[in-house]
Amino acid sequence: MTEAEIILYLQRSFSSPIGKGFVVFSARWLIYLLIPFVLMLRLFPKMRDVFLPSCWAALLAFATTSVIAGIVHRVRPYLAGAGIHALVPPNLQSGSFPSSHTAIAAAIAAAITTTHPIIGCIACIIAIVIAFGRVAAGMHYPSDVIGGAAIGLLSALIVRAVQEGMVR
Repeated sequence: MTEAEIILYLQRSFSSPIGKGFVVFSARWLIYLLIPFVLMLRLFPKMRDVFLPSCWAALLAFATTSVIAGIVHRVRPYLAGAGIHALVPPNLQSGSFPSSHTAIAAAIAAAITTTHPIIGCIACIIAIVIAFGRVAAGMHYPSDVIGGAAIGLLSALIVRAVQEGMVR
């Protein structure tokens, strides 16, 4: 099964109004729930240490994906034909690879998980749903979200390494 066939399968599977609503919410709006999620963590004294690393990891992931997308210029699935429809408007990023939404979500999830694994699992589930939504919405191929997730994870690990180096 090709990546385009996977997207078409998902779009057919989620073609009901509820299914489309879930895909649109996941692809377009769920990323914005991570912001209050991270901000809310600051309210708990034991969780304050995750706020800045999450922000820095997300920023690094976004910057990295923006640079790579500008170099690669992979055409988004809905523009490549094959009957794939765009269910949400594209973001500012010019190309499909890698997914900046997935990278940001994965960076935040990984940054949280390195210090608070249980809370990080919730963020990981959110990141997975965002990645799924981006593919089902026709914005990205599966390999785009895999690349975005890898960049997000790497960004969180780099921030963690820098943080540990500064603490010692």
